[in-house]
Amino acid sequence: MTHPPPQILEVAIPSPLRRRFDYLPPAGCDDPIAIGSRVQVPFAGQTLVGVVMACKPGSEVPAPQLKSAIAVLDRLPVLDSQLIELMAWASDYYQHPIGECISTALPNTLRKGLPVPTLEITCWRAASLADTQTLPARATRQQQLLQHLQQHGPASEHQLRQQGFSLRQLQQLHDRQLAERFTASPPVIREVTVQPGNIRLNDEQQAICDEFRQHPGGFATFLLEGITGSGKTEVYLQLIAHTLAQGRQALVLVPEIGLTPQTIERFRQRFDCPLAIFHSSLSDRQRLQHWQQARSGQARIIIGTRSALFTATTELGLIIVDEEHDLSYKQQDGLRYSARDMACMRAKLADVPVVLASATPTLESLHNAQTGKYRRWQLTRRAGDAAPPAIDIIDMRRQPLHDGIAEPALQSLQECLDKGEQALLFINRRGFAPSLICHDCGWIAQCPACDARFTVHQQAGQLRCHHCNTSQPIPRHCPECHSLSLIRTGVGTERIEQGLRSLFPDYPVFRIDRDTTARKGAMQAMLAQIHQQQAALLVGTQMLAKGHHFPNVTRVLIVDADQSLGGTDFRAIERFGQLITQVTGRAGRADKPGRALIQTHFPDHPQLARLVNRGYHSFALDLLAERRLLQLPPFSYQALVRLEDKDPQLATQTLQKLRQAVAGLPCLVIGPFPASLQRRAWYYRYQLLLQAGSRQQLKQAVATLINAADGIVRPHRQRWSVDIDPQDMS
Repeated sequence: MTHPPPQILEVAIPSPLRRRFDYLPPAGCDDPIAIGSRVQVPFAGQTLVGVVMACKPGSEVPAPQLKSAIAVLDRLPVLDSQLIELMAWASDYYQHPIGECISTALPNTLRKGLPVPTLEITCWRAASLADTQTLPARATRQQQLLQHLQQHGPASEHQLRQQGFSLRQLQQLHDRQLAERFTASPPVIREVTVQPGNIRLNDEQQAICDEFRQHPGGFATFLLEGITGSGKTEVYLQLIAHTLAQGRQALVLVPEIGLTPQTIERFRQRFDCPLAIFHSSLSDRQRLQHWQQARSGQARIIIGTRSALFTATTELGLIIVDEEHDLSYKQQDGLRYSARDMACMRAKLADVPVVLASATPTLESLHNAQTGKYRRWQLTRRAGDAAPPAIDIIDMRRQPLHDGIAEPALQSLQECLDKGEQALLFINRRGFAPSLICHDCGWIAQCPACDARFTVHQQAGQLRCHHCNTSQPIPRHCPECHSLSLIRTGVGTERIEQGLRSLFPDYPVFRIDRDTTARKGAMQAMLAQIHQQQAALLVGTQMLAKGHHFPNVTRVLIVDADQSLGGTDFRAIERFGQLITQVTGRAGRADKPGRALIQTHFPDHPQLARLVNRGYHSFALDLLAERRLLQLPPFSYQALVRLEDKDPQLATQTLQKLRQAVAGLPCLVIGPFPASLQRRAWYYRYQLLLQAGSRQQLKQAVATLINAADGIVRPHRQRWSVDIDPQDMS
């Protein structure tokens, strides 16, 4: 009797090797193995968890050399065919090992090989011979609960609590043997109750919603460009409501800073359905639970930061990318993907629409709208009767400064507080001061591991490096000349907070940055206090300035616009325009007029004038025209090769060899050149920039370079990476 040859498993393993590996099924396993399921396999002396990408009848590896998988971990696939195809595309596009790409799409607990727990909920039913007559006359709630179970049948604890019954009453029935507890799989409820919004759509919002409802279905990319405060979130809610009414799920991506309790509560109030929520504060267990709810179809709306894009779904119908310009959508290590671009690819694979939204779209998105690749929607008016803020430029030259704040700005802040309103002060620099300098000999406190100065954190009594997290106590005297004249130069959020408390002692001051919100729940607690206050001063970094709605903020002060105006990256001016527009847009978002103040030493700077006088869209179109002339992205395509070594000479030599490997290809190669921060955490950092006129030319050059790197890069001492479509050249 002949036996059919065993199936060969093609497995993606999380390793730096850029290929898949063939294995035999585990010994004694005769059942079919699902593509997308996890398997334990022996690999390089370890036991690793991989994902089955394909099952095939044969292998190029000789049969005696094939190893058997150790165990099949899943009966059903953990990744569906669309997600597998998405990660295979990411591996090819971003030139990253397929095993690491696949691993990125899994919750951390599943990467470790832990089982997928069953999704079960606690339910209750009336006992078969239960009789309300056996209950005491005074136990009226227990009688009502038992009657409810007898009339309506079994119900979950959640449903019974919604009816006003308590767990204590259930336990009392159980103790009397009148009710029974059991577990069951939660039902998938596709009919979602949508609460009507209390906001009336204006003509522009209504036109967008009408067009979306008339959309015939299938893949399409919409760019929603709406000025700050124009009601983009209300449009999202309307589009999601339409998607849910069709029995489909909606996936909403937000920057980390935008995922506030305020945002989540707005979704909960509008939609009576489970939400799967993903953000950095979740434990692995919570993340897996939300992932299961989305995968089973119970969660009809998935909201999360960058990695939520990889959440498994059953009936995906819409993807929304909020604040699509935000740099946090670009992963900066491992698989260096753009969540915005991958959202478009996932929508294409799922054949569903995707909406990219921002008050300050990237030049790439504007270009795609210009060329017809994206359908452009515009919201040009603020919601309700709110008017855009008036913008004043404050010339800081020859001005006396009080902890970084000029006199005219202080007067404006006082006027705001006198009216019982709030003011927001923005500076994108944490700490008390960016430098500690000896007044007598000129010594500067430098991080020993980086080419960077220590930042003074006064309250903690520390000098901290914001690049490698090295810290040490603030010295009492200069280590060079022993002088006591140590000066803290420059300003950060901590110093501004201290100055405001001194200048405005009768008003509360709230500082929101990474230092004050590190403790779990601290951000939510502070935001709740802010919303309860009348007159108050808010100071913070981008964490505060974007993604929040403060109805009583009527004054915004950008303390140091010059910090964002400079920069060696060709994207610096684009980011400057986005930041200024987003921050000033926090002012006057309700029925009170707003005013934004911008402090600068360069009041006549042409880019600043263009932005203030003509608005972001015109500013961005001019930048786009300049990019075309210079043949910079989006009119060309780039990849950045980064390499780190503790010996700068070896780093440049390695990159020179990699450069020679792509010589003669239709690709411009720039470098090696040092990163803007040349040394970080003891490593010297050098870069090589590849630029091509087509994606295919760039792909060929990068593939050639990666193949050559195996014999050039020294993995035992050098760290290197390739970043396709780099967004940060530092």
